Amino acid sequence: MQLTNYQTMATFEQLKLKSSLLQGLQALQYTSPTPIQEQAIPLLLQGHDVAGQAETGSGKTAAFGLALLQNINPDVQQVQALIVVPTRELAVQVRQELKQYARFVPNLKISAFYGGHSFRLEEGSLEHPPQVLVGTPGRLTDHLSRRTLNLSMATKVVLDEADKLLEMDFEEELDQLLTALPAKRQTILFSATMEENVKQLIANSLQDPKFVQATASAVPDRIQYFGVKLQDAQKRLGLVQLLQSIDTAGTVVFVNARLTTEEVAQHLQDHGFSAKPLHGKLEQRERDKTMTLFRNGTTAILVATDLAARGLDIDVLQQIVHYELPQHQDAYLHRSGRTGRAGKSGMVYTLLNTREEQKLAQWPEVQVNKWLELQQLNKPAKPAAPTTPALTTLHISGGRKGKLSPRDIVGALIAEVGLNVAEIGKIEIQDHHSFVAVPNYAAKQAVEKLNSAKIKGKKYKVSYVR
Repeated sequence: MQLTNYQTMATFEQLKLKSSLLQGLQALQYTSPTPIQEQAIPLLLQGHDVAGQAETGSGKTAAFGLALLQNINPDVQQVQALIVVPTRELAVQVRQELKQYARFVPNLKISAFYGGHSFRLEEGSLEHPPQVLVGTPGRLTDHLSRRTLNLSMATKVVLDEADKLLEMDFEEELDQLLTALPAKRQTILFSATMEENVKQLIANSLQDPKFVQATASAVPDRIQYFGVKLQDAQKRLGLVQLLQSIDTAGTVVFVNARLTTEEVAQHLQDHGFSAKPLHGKLEQRERDKTMTLFRNGTTAILVATDLAARGLDIDVLQQIVHYELPQHQDAYLHRSGRTGRAGKSGMVYTLLNTREEQKLAQWPEVQVNKWLELQQLNKPAKPAAPTTPALTTLHISGGRKGKLSPRDIVGALIAEVGLNVAEIGKIEIQDHHSFVAVPNYAAKQAVEKLNSAKIKGKKYKVSYVR
């Protein structure tokens, strides 16, 4: 596979993006393109089909997103670009990122369709179709079968995280979607790995594609890798001692199976840690709640499988722990690359028995910076972090559709509870619900006061999120 290389470009201006997109990038304080953006955007603007190998955190969403937004006509109320992603979390995240890039583009509608979301609301939205539609394969094909979605003008399609789309057995749905699109179109594919099934999908779906690459190993300086040698019987003890020796906020512990997420999370809870499991069999509502608690710091540790961790917010993630080694090097790099992003540093810890240690040594792109022995973890280099969360998350029964804003919630917490701005944690405003993190000591008072008061002139039900 021949990769296309470009000279380093100093600024987004040199990529010849529209002024409205440059204004959005400036507002986000994006100063220069990442390697995948340098390579992909010129090819996409020239109209080529592009296949890219890129890790989460490499800037791939901006790479395909900016190129799509550049060529969208906001005056045409039809789906012009379709982005297919494997999970609901990723659909929401991609939509949000695209909306940020396009914040200064007038009359542009970007929607996300996915399972667990109201089909009726999506159907109503299609009466005035979005120009850019992000969706999961099952929900998109559901709309096709009910004839509620017209893709006849969608001349650009992105298959994002193609390896996971195939791993989740979406081949049939992808065939249906690609068949519904115009034959003359631009097809873009991104994947963290290039297994044979991904290469076959590229051969079947893309026309004379250009290949670009930017993997996690391209940014090694921001990530420190630690190896912990132990036997299988010592793994749970080693995990507890490791977590007692670091600040646990923003930690994801990776395991290979759904049942293991629940067993390890329960083990950590039994030792006083704020931990929750995250796996694909959880009901969507429970997954959403878990993600909210992790984003705002109420839950410090997620114990997750690879599939469930798709779409994790990058801002809160501080360190990765490989409790179990994945099968392939690409998966290990993909997990590890979720930390150390956007110029921040990150830590990766790997718990290894003898067999896993030998396996890791055979992966040429993995370099362990420092080895730790189990007995070293008994003596933390710094005081152990608090094992109970400092924050409690509250649910408010109103959101964006009711014109509720973060400012309104902050104002109510200051006026009714006596909190200052610095004490109030992350606020999330959704269409019909809102979440806010408050200090533990003030949570009971906040629930009592806000339930009896008004926020922006209206009464809302306020409750704990457990």
